[in-house]
Amino acid sequence: MAPARKILVNYLSGGVLLLSMSGFFSPTNAESTNVAVISFGDIAIYPSTTAFASVMTLNDSKLSAEVSARILAINAEVGQVVKKGDVLIKLDPTDHNIALQQAGANLTSAQSKFDLSKRQLDRAQTLISKGFISPEALNVRETDFASAQSLVVLYRAQYEAAKRSVAKCSIRAPFKSVIRERFGQVGEITTLGSPLLRLNDLEKIEIEAKIQPRDVESLSASSSITFISSEQSYPVTIKRIVPVVNEKDRNQTVRLKFLKNKPPIGSAGTIMWRTNKPHVPVDLVVQRNGTLGVFIYAAEKVTFFELPHASEGNPAFIKLPLDTLVVHQGQYRLQDGQPVSISGDQ
Repeated sequence: MAPARKILVNYLSGGVLLLSMSGFFSPTNAESTNVAVISFGDIAIYPSTTAFASVMTLNDSKLSAEVSARILAINAEVGQVVKKGDVLIKLDPTDHNIALQQAGANLTSAQSKFDLSKRQLDRAQTLISKGFISPEALNVRETDFASAQSLVVLYRAQYEAAKRSVAKCSIRAPFKSVIRERFGQVGEITTLGSPLLRLNDLEKIEIEAKIQPRDVESLSASSSITFISSEQSYPVTIKRIVPVVNEKDRNQTVRLKFLKNKPPIGSAGTIMWRTNKPHVPVDLVVQRNGTLGVFIYAAEKVTFFELPHASEGNPAFIKLPLDTLVVHQGQYRLQDGQPVSISGDQ
């Protein structure tokens, strides 16, 4: 055989052998990768979220004097709990009692003049019908009666105002509260509007929390919210979520109310709630082409399911039916669309 022909035969034979080997090692004939899969519902987690919060009262009030008088007694000390209506401060009512007596005397006098003018008017109306007095005389009686009636209204208003001034000499608690500060002292002369006591409402207590706008949905949907402070837990519920993002810290304010027991006003802590949306555990999340996701199994192959909103090191919310099969072992060596076989220890 000629050398050239021999070389050609050897070359063709080698090509046939290579084609045969390439067919033997093609992906369709290669062994598929063993993986372990599990239903998403069996491994789904519902992570908790926390946010800083503090306890506050709706009424942090300063009781002030509504009249000017000398302080006779202060019946409340700092830290004391008082009931609604308790007399906390007594002012000297002497001057106001005198004003009340004067107003009462003026009212009595005006009432007497009113009664007299009423009788005179009635008599004048009777006389004019008989022709004994002129219409001008009747007009005078009517004018006197209207003037007397106005004076009664005026002096009654002055009397009621004087009576209120006397009542203001006893300063009462507007609600059940705890005394926080004391400004006035016995013997001092109060001035109108001068603060005497600071007190906190013990019944209207709320929690104020700051949360990220992305957490508003999960907090609103949560059926269990807890306030934790000093290792104590208190069940709470949402009262309102302020629909405005704070320009400084980019947070939203949430107000919550207690369902049972309440911690002291001013307590700091956190609110914790559990989302009702299923999340995939951190160890199932892998990265492919710069995107985080998980591998799901169907028809003897895996598909890379992207999680565009996932972040490394955190569970990720995933919109998949709970019966979806996800790879939980062997996922780190997989590629999208790769054929796999299920390991026998499922």
